[in-house]
Amino acid sequence: MPVELLVVLATSKAPDWSSWNQALWEAHVPASLARSVDLQRHNGFLPVRVQGRATGFYFVEESASDLAMQYPALAVVPLSKPIVYSLSYARPEECAAAFLSASVLVSRFEGVVFDPQQGLMLSLEQVNDGARQCLARVSK
Repeated sequence: MPVELLVVLATSKAPDWSSWNQALWEAHVPASLARSVDLQRHNGFLPVRVQGRATGFYFVEESASDLAMQYPALAVVPLSKPIVYSLSYARPEECAAAFLSASVLVSRFEGVVFDPQQGLMLSLEQVNDGARQCLARVSK
């Protein structure tokens, strides 16, 4: 069953593919976006390389106002004109790709991560812990 992370970003700070990939490289995380896409139009699997291996996650850009009706905690996120990147995964390597990618969206683009399964906002530390746990489960 897929698991989802929601990353809320101010529209003015939301990265394009190139900026996101550059931020991953600059943060020295073991992940990179594998194929250039237009994030505003892309809905579907987003290829990512983690520790040199091909993987990825399901990516959708969603309306923050629509999601706030389902998850009231999102309505109080203090961002101007928020948008949401939904990162869904099912396997450990996809989990690592999603959490590593979300980490950079928080640290470099001032995003806020919401875990809809638990109904909780996650701190950058919690996102980084999630990435470490997922990486530990990826078979060597």
